[in-house]
Amino acid sequence: MEVRINNEVVDAQIENEENAYQVVRQIDEWILGEGFFISSILINGEATSPSDEPRLSSVSIESVEILDIQALPMNELSYERFSTLLNYFILLYRAVKEEKRDLTAELLAELAPVLTNMDAILDLKVGGRPASEALKELLDRSHVLEGEISAIPELGEFLRNLCIYIEGRIREIVQPMGELKAAAAMMESQIGKLEDVPILLQTGKEREAMDLVISFTEVAEKLNRLYPLIQASDQGNIMSGTIGETPFKEFYTEFNARLGELIEAMEAEDSILIGDLLEYEIAPKMSELSAAIDKLPVTAGSEA
Repeated sequence: MEVRINNEVVDAQIENEENAYQVVRQIDEWILGEGFFISSILINGEATSPSDEPRLSSVSIESVEILDIQALPMNELSYERFSTLLNYFILLYRAVKEEKRDLTAELLAELAPVLTNMDAILDLKVGGRPASEALKELLDRSHVLEGEISAIPELGEFLRNLCIYIEGRIREIVQPMGELKAAAAMMESQIGKLEDVPILLQTGKEREAMDLVISFTEVAEKLNRLYPLIQASDQGNIMSGTIGETPFKEFYTEFNARLGELIEAMEAEDSILIGDLLEYEIAPKMSELSAAIDKLPVTAGSEA
């Protein structure tokens, strides 16, 4: 059996696999680790869906002469998913705002799969809950699900903000370097405020301190999302550079480890550890990272 990935013959190690499905799953695990996904399959020139397990399982290894697999970068899959969600929510926002009953009813008929998939795609929490739950509650309260167009202001605002958020995630995929520099600018503006967190905690202003930390963690989450995107499209050789004398990869990994400790301290409501991490670990590293990112070329990105 000859295995091709993107028209290139590869040395697939076939050992105990008995059918095409087992071979495809083996290859799928490998290319996922490389940041790709299987987009299409040809078995002896015949198109077969990568997700059609019954069909693939029925094809024995002996009957396969050529297994032709097309693979695309994960960012293209992400771009497609985000764009699909964005188009849906833009239409729903306009339909509700302009009180278009027929269009609203048509869009809400497609709501179930959107609610099922949006949390896995967006990884967004609203008030500590998955975004889908917050949206469902607003739709219930506005009576839109019953065919009435009497949307409460919160629903329109929610849909509008959701579209803005998704647009931001799409920008991360299309131009990760530009978004990284934007994140650096946000970090720079927060450094001084973060250094006040220990004092706020010591003077009983926990709520104000937590608001600052939460705002910062939103930027930190953006950095975590951007890292693999930049790594996959490193046209400017960013990952081979250094911050001071520390390799960029090592610095970024260490910085993210401290961010993880901060999140754990927040969950444990450990104000002393939060203050120490911010003052002695995170703020200094954030200042270094921000300065280093600001010097990078904005063109070191990719387009979907």
